[in-house]
Order: sequence, then structure tokens, then C-alpha cells
Amino acid sequence: LASAAAAWNICASRQDELEVARKENTDPSAIAKKVSNFAFAAFPNEIISRLEQLQFTEPKLVTLLNEANQFLDRKWNPDEKHLIEIRASHHPPGHERHVSRLMFVQDTDIEYKEFAMLETRTGMLPIGTKGQASFVGVEPATAKATIGLPGNEPVEITIRELKNFSYAGLVFNAESVSLEFGTVPVTDKTVKIKLDGKTLGDLDSDSVQQLKQIDYLKNGNPLKLKLTSISETGDQAFVLGESPNGNLLKINKINFYDFSGQTFNDQDYRKLTIETSASKTRDAVFLNGEPLGVLHFKKDKDALRQLGLLKTGKLTPADAIIESNFSVICAQIDPNTVEYPQRWTKEFQAFGTQSVNSEQQEMIESSANILHHIKERPTFLFSTESNKKLGVMGLAVDNQKADTVTKWLTAQKVEWQQVPIEDVIRETQKGLTVFNLVSSSIPPKTLDNMTKKFGAVIESTLEYQQFVSSLATRPQFLKPPEQTAQSQKEQSRHSTPPQDIQNVAPRAIKGKPIPMNYPLMMHGEPNPLPVNTCIDAMRGYGRTHTTRAYEPYKQYGFKEGDIALATGGGKEVAFRVGKQYQISQQMIADQEYQQQWANMEKHSAKALSELFSGKPQVWGLHVEPLGDFVDGKIIPFGQAQSQVTSTQEVQNSSVTIDDLRQWYSAVDKLGKPEAYKQGIVEVANSFKTSGQLSPQATEAMSKDKQDLEAVSRLTQIAQKVGMVWGQPAPDGFTFVNGKTYDLSFNAQTKNLALAHKNGDVILSLEAGKVQINKVTSEVLQTFENANTQVDKALAQKKEQDVELQS
Repeated sequence: LASAAAAWNICASRQDELEVARKENTDPSAIAKKVSNFAFAAFPNEIISRLEQLQFTEPKLVTLLNEANQFLDRKWNPDEKHLIEIRASHHPPGHERHVSRLMFVQDTDIEYKEFAMLETRTGMLPIGTKGQASFVGVEPATAKATIGLPGNEPVEITIRELKNFSYAGLVFNAESVSLEFGTVPVTDKTVKIKLDGKTLGDLDSDSVQQLKQIDYLKNGNPLKLKLTSISETGDQAFVLGESPNGNLLKINKINFYDFSGQTFNDQDYRKLTIETSASKTRDAVFLNGEPLGVLHFKKDKDALRQLGLLKTGKLTPADAIIESNFSVICAQIDPNTVEYPQRWTKEFQAFGTQSVNSEQQEMIESSANILHHIKERPTFLFSTESNKKLGVMGLAVDNQKADTVTKWLTAQKVEWQQVPIEDVIRETQKGLTVFNLVSSSIPPKTLDNMTKKFGAVIESTLEYQQFVSSLATRPQFLKPPEQTAQSQKEQSRHSTPPQDIQNVAPRAIKGKPIPMNYPLMMHGEPNPLPVNTCIDAMRGYGRTHTTRAYEPYKQYGFKEGDIALATGGGKEVAFRVGKQYQISQQMIADQEYQQQWANMEKHSAKALSELFSGKPQVWGLHVEPLGDFVDGKIIPFGQAQSQVTSTQEVQNSSVTIDDLRQWYSAVDKLGKPEAYKQGIVEVANSFKTSGQLSPQATEAMSKDKQDLEAVSRLTQIAQKVGMVWGQPAPDGFTFVNGKTYDLSFNAQTKNLALAHKNGDVILSLEAGKVQINKVTSEVLQTFENANTQVDKALAQKKEQDVELQS
């Protein structure tokens, strides 16, 4: 056991040791996190033996003065044990005890009542754990002093801020001492950080000590920091500032001063200034000539003045009985009484959020592009003997790109058919979707382009099998594939197979269900859908977005790519979580965005401003409904499928010849070929006769209009970005060089070009007409994020770099 303990000490890092080392500016190699794999491998039995008895027997309890503490005036006997239970916090966002574990104590009436919050860095017990514990104060925050002068009634006063003065940590147990009282200069230890002449926040006490150690804590000293918001809401909001040499400073109370509500994510260093307060006169209490604490309450000062004890510039002694009040209590748990819950509750399930290591998350996000390419399965062509006999050529692609590939094949007029999963089990396990392409339908130029991009056609069966076997097996349920196969009879050469995800395991459902209980708010406008609730609009009728007054990822404990549930009206709908983004008040007031929002939400556009104008924060979340969640499985939307005909009739009844004219105008602006526009003319002539549109025409019209809206919105934002950060040229063009995209436009000629740094042209307009359009929802969302940054910059009336890729 001793050897195991020694190995553990060498292999494992203690968080407090890491923090101390960082504060002392120790060599980075000496504070690197260690890996405990060796200890687990070499001493498994010894480690397990230590787990037979509870190791975390003395958790620290904090927030004792919070109004939620139902034992505020209770004096705890350290020798008396009480029944306790660990529960998840039920307090809302912004509350001091939000997203925390609480200790409940059984009162004399046999009822468990809320006592205190477990300190975030203390030893944690599972939610639902019960046991017995006694309570001992360990960190006195204030003290109560009772003064009795002859001929006067005893006076009780409160001495505050003990930890800031000479006797910090000293515990008084109702003992008699001689105190001194007076109004004297006392140094205010608050250190403020200034940004552009305004107060950013208060420097954390640990960071104050860090600057003191290098003798840099002086009024007016400059700081050069990159600021990053860690907690953004409520009284606990703070930012971290990173210096050029990697040291971190914590700045608290961001929402108390001039930058309340602002989020920081700096890529460049800012110039800040230290502001220390001069000594100020305070009414204080002294012990043996050294400051003990300060007086705060007016009633205490008035009482001392009446006794003649509180005089300016002079210390007056008096005997008193003093007793400590504690800001931290240690719960001493009896290990033999601990009862663990039968079913353990994960923290993110209880709190609706997941704990995220910001450093680790930043590393993941920064490497997202390369990870995508590493994980992406290669695309390749093959033509074995059996393929040749059937006159087809095989195409294998990453199953997350299957939808894109089918659209491209259709656009190239290539006849294709997706191979059923049961016929390509090994390929499916590798994360591939396989298509059979009719060889005679592939234009020579298309085939030439495919071989240039994907490599030569594999013609040997053995080579094909070896290539597939060399690929790694794709893990299941970590991120469900965007497209899966269906039975062969449901496929056609010009249709993308719908998803069949009936076998998604229940464990794949992430986070808490998101409520969808509201009706569709139409504000007197006709509802084109045969349903009138948010949950039903998700069930096959196009609702792909929800709006909240808080951050969805944190509130519900899921992230992009997860499968989650929406609930309402006794129904459960499974959906894939999309991107979340902040909606600014400028966006809410923007009529174009209101219409986009209405198209996604199925509410009236008027509902956006009515519901969310003036809200401190508004978040949008994209969702992809997958099916009804029944008995642990996701099944297709039966109701929506059974009403396809009636839905089409409702949609067609709302279509007018003006809609078709707008469609023609949209595709003309999108630069569609003449043959495509002539097709719309034929559809319009048919519509005049029958009054009906085919489902294909309805879908194409909707898509083209959405494409034009996306292009228009991106163009609007691009010009706005250019106006703020662009560099004008003599030829009338404005240029913006971003970190990911380059932009140029001429507002008079209506020419615009948007290109990726890799040279790929995303959008090209000439005389207002689209020449190239590769705008995706991700690109548009990137520019929506940029638009938000522009609005913030305009509001602050200062320039800052804009990040064009989230």
C-alpha cells in the first residue's frame, strides 16, 4: 500500500499544487499535469481497497449567509451528529447557489431543510447520498462582540472583514478580551482594473497577491492582457486576463461596472491600468493595538458613540465578549453512516448543463477543421467484374456527406441508386455509404473530374476489399450520421433516401427535454399549416428553430450534433441539435431577419419583437426534427405522413400566381440557366389551368426563395462589415481581409466577391446577379456572428478586429 501511495503521489497532480506553482511562476515543465495511468495499471487492488471507505469525510460548506439557508441563526454543537442528504440545486440562474450541490439537514420536525452549498473544489458526494455529520466552523468571516459598561445595558455589535486584517483565521469562542474602538485611516484593499478609462472590474484576491509578489501592485501601472469571459451572467461574472508571458489574472464583478453584459474573447492584447484606492477613514475595532476588523452597521456605530467609545483619531478601550461567525463550515461525515443512492444522477442531468474545461474546449475548437479531415472517410470509385456486368460503377462516400453527394449526382444528371445497408455491412461499419452509378449516364467530363478528385477507378476486387479493410471502424452514437440507408424498394435514382433511425439507442438521447408548449402565434395572419402548436409544427411541418431567453446548450445540457427531445402536449419529438447563436436587439428589429425567423419558427414575424424586445439576452437554436420518440425509439412522423395530401392542398391553396412570379424573379437574380427559368414558366401555365403545384415544384420554389434570402442577407451583412472595417480603393471597391474570408464589393455597380482564404469563391455577384453561390447555413451563421460584433463595435464607438469564423 505504501508503494502504491508513493506511485500515486508521483503520477497524479493535485489541483492546489498546480495553482500554487502557477502563482509562483514556476518553470512550466514542473507544473505540467501528470498522468495516473501507471498507478492504475500497477496497483489496481491497492487503489480499490482505499475506496472501500469514504475518503471525502470533511467537505467544506459555503454561502452560509444566503437567504436560502434555513438554519441561519443555528448554533451547531461540534459533538452532535445530524442526518444529512446531498441534493441538486433547484435555484434559478443568477442565484448564488445555482448549478451546485446542496447539503440538506434533518430538522427537529423530521423534515430535511436546505442548509449550505458544497464548495466547488471540495470533495464531492453523489447527488442523493445520505448519512450523518457534525458541523465545525473553520473560516471566521465576522465576529459578534458584546460590550457591557457599568450602568449601561449590554450592547452587541458586529465586526466585519476579519480576513482582511491582522487576526485573519483566528477563532473566538465567546471569550473575554479587551478591544479598542476608533475612527482611523484603514487601507482599502480593493484593486480595480481600468479599460479605456472605465472600470472593468475588481482584481481577485489571489491575483492581487500574485502582483504583490513581483512588486507590481501600484496605482497606475499598465497591464497588457487578452481578456476571455468565463462566467458571463449574474453577480459571479468574471473574466480571465492572459499576459504575454502566459500568467493569468482573474477580474471579478464585471456586471457591477461599466462593461456589464459584455463578452470578451480577445485575439489581441489590450492595454489596461491598475487602480488602487488610497487609505480612507473607517470606523474600526482593534485588538492589542492591531486592526481586527471594521464596523459597518449604523446602529453599531451609534451605540458605541453613546457609550463614548467611538471617537475620531483616538482609540478607546473596553472589555467585551467576542464570538466568531463563520463563512465556511466543515461537515465531518461519519463514513459508517453513508448511504449511496441506488441510481446515480449525473451532474449535467440534474443541472441541465455540462461542465466544460475551457482550455480543453478551446483546443478542441481550434483543431476542429483538422479533426474533421482526419475523421472524414475518403471518397473513391470502384468497378469490379460484377459491377461491369451490370453496367454500373461503384461510388463510396463518407455517410455524413451522402445527402450532398446525391444532390450533386442529380444535378449532373447521373442515374444512381443507393446500395442497401444489408448488402454493404462492412462498408457501413467503416462509415461509408455506397452508390451504384449507371455507367452510361455519366458524362465523360463529369467522370474525368471525378477521377481527378477521387483518384483512379479501383478495378480489382482484392484491392477494393483491402482498401475498405484499411479504414477505421466509425464509432456509433457519438455523432449520429446525417444520412442512413433505407430499404431498396423505397429508393429511386433521383431521390435522396429519408433517414431511418428507429434503432437509435435510448442512451443516445442527451440532456434535458426542451419544452415546446406554446401555440403558434399568428397575430391574425392565416396559418398555412394544418397544426397550431410548436410541437406539432416540428412533426413534419418545417419548424427547425427555437428561441430562448438563455443559452440553450447550458440550460439543457446538450451540444451541436447531439440527439435530444422536445416535449409538449403529451408528445415527444427527437431532434438533432444544431448551432446556437445570440440574437441581438438589432436583429430583432431587422425586418429581413424577422421573416427568416418566421420561416424557421412558423410563428408570425411580428411575434419575435413582441416576445423578445428588451430582453437582456436572446438565443436562437437550430434543430433538425428526426421523428416521434416512442418507447425508447425514434420512428417517422406518422401523423405528418398520413396527412401529406391534405398538407399539400393547404400549401397549394395559399400559392398565387404572384408567388410564381416572385419565384421566377428569384431564380433570375440567382443566375439560374434559361432552361430552369423556362421550366418555371411551364409550371405557371399549368398552375393557371389546374390551380395546383406538384410537391417537387413547391419544394423547389421554397428552396430557391430561401437561397435568395440567404444571399441577400449575406450581402447586406458583408456591406455592413465593409463599411466599418473595409479599406476603400480608388476604383470604388471596398476590401476586407478577414482571418478566414476575404471580401470585396462595389455598392454602385452591385459587384461583390466573397472567397475563402484557400481561394474557394463562396459568393460572386455581377451587376446584382449571382454568378457563383456556395453559401451554406454555416457561412451565413458566421456572418450573423460577425454582424453581432459589428453592432457591438458601433455601439461602443471603437474599432476592434472581427472574427469571421466562429
